[in-house]
Amino acid sequence: MASLDLSRPTLFTPEDLESRPALLDDITGLINDAFTRSKLSEPEKWEGAHRKRFPNHETYLEMLGDEGVVTAIFDDSKIVAVAAAVPWKGGWKKEGADVEDGWEIKAVAVHGNAKYLHRGLAVQLYTSSEQCLVHKERKKLLTTKDVGSTITGHVSLWILAAECINGAYWRKRGYREVRRDTCGPGTWGCLTSFEMVVLQKELTFDLDMSF
Repeated sequence: MASLDLSRPTLFTPEDLESRPALLDDITGLINDAFTRSKLSEPEKWEGAHRKRFPNHETYLEMLGDEGVVTAIFDDSKIVAVAAAVPWKGGWKKEGADVEDGWEIKAVAVHGNAKYLHRGLAVQLYTSSEQCLVHKERKKLLTTKDVGSTITGHVSLWILAAECINGAYWRKRGYREVRRDTCGPGTWGCLTSFEMVVLQKELTFDLDMSF
């Protein structure tokens, strides 16, 4: 397998992306391609290539909101992997919205060219996103907690997934099932029905406040 000269994961805010429409084109194109590719094995169950995850820039930026964080990897100037983290607002029906907090990892995509697959690019994105979110939580705790002790902080990560497409994938990466629901035709372009699962992963860290 040929070696690649890929960038380190790069973080972008929604504000960064709004000023770079060409990059937004590349991001939404990459995600839409991956969205279609993930359903090709069951064409009788899912709508075809005409259905896009993000038909325009506005739908992607709306998903990010003001606080979202995007992590990307590039091959030269071409984006080849991307993932987003946005504040968790509960499941598909907003269940848990009032009692659950944390961040949802979503819109994860890797370029379909064989040279980019099975390279661990998505794992690099998750790791970088997790580090960023832990850093955010550390900063918040530093401004809200009293000095004088070591405390344990946490960040909850959430995934909303179709069990039949990538439920097993996320479990292998440390996520556990919180709940599931059967979704009928029309949800996420499904022509029949599927099990939607809510998965969670808890990150913990120690913060020394004794300075």
